[in-house]
Amino acid sequence: MDADAYNYAVFPPDDDVDAFAGFANHLRVGENAPDPELIELEYGDEVRLSQVARRGLTVVEFGSLT
Repeated sequence: MDADAYNYAVFPPDDDVDAFAGFANHLRVGENAPDPELIELEYGDEVRLSQVARRGLTVVEFGSLT
């Protein structure tokens, strides 16, 4: 696959519906996130997402190293 065909500067807005239709278990706008057990990076403690969210604004970031 050509890298330019895969890496977009801006994703075309109309592609979202078709691109994500194949992911049957993905969250939709307005749905609550699952409550997984996480490991805090600073102290190594196990904590649930709901516990972290009670502290205030919470951002969960998923990235790709490819």
